[in-house]
Amino acid sequence: MNKIKIFELIKGIKGYQTSLNHDSYDKRQKNSDKPFQKYEFLGDRVLGLIISEYLINNFPKSSLDEISRRFIHLVNTNMLTKIFKKHDLIEIFKHQLDPKSIKNSVYADALESLIGFIYINKDLKFVKQFIHLLWSEELNTLPQKDPKTFIQEYSQKKNKTIPQYKLIDELGTKHKPKFVIELKVNDLSVKGEGVSKQKAEIAAAKNMIKLINLE
Repeated sequence: MNKIKIFELIKGIKGYQTSLNHDSYDKRQKNSDKPFQKYEFLGDRVLGLIISEYLINNFPKSSLDEISRRFIHLVNTNMLTKIFKKHDLIEIFKHQLDPKSIKNSVYADALESLIGFIYINKDLKFVKQFIHLLWSEELNTLPQKDPKTFIQEYSQKKNKTIPQYKLIDELGTKHKPKFVIELKVNDLSVKGEGVSKQKAEIAAAKNMIKLINLE
């Protein structure tokens, strides 16, 4: 369904503006009377229910780990922002935020607010169809595992051991540090560098994946 049809669907629901008028748009509102926040609170839970139901029904043979990975991918801030922008919902979103500010989390909140509003004013069946429509190109996507998770599962499956991360050097200055981590998986060993221990571990995991693929 194209943008025009989606806009027609939304605008056909009386009072839809209350869910797409950010609190900054009308600063006269009292803290206790902010429908945007209330619809967002509800929309977050409605979205979680509908996405969870879809995954359980459509991937019955998948492990809980895989379903959880799919779920997190489909409902995180980046995905919500992507869908909000993809369908040009910015055009009907009202706010008075700093034009230079990064609004990704606000766009994600706005989409959840809209979902909560539609649920209240229509019904579960209607909002389910709406979510399936907006997420249609994403619902069956299996996101790649992060490097550390991949190495963890690879090591446990192939060697029955867990990967070993070890800090072997700490360079740079206090304000610009560089950590060097060594990663061992059985008889394989690589190093990774980063501005934090976590980033150095991720870099090492990426290097280990490259090494594994060359075997």
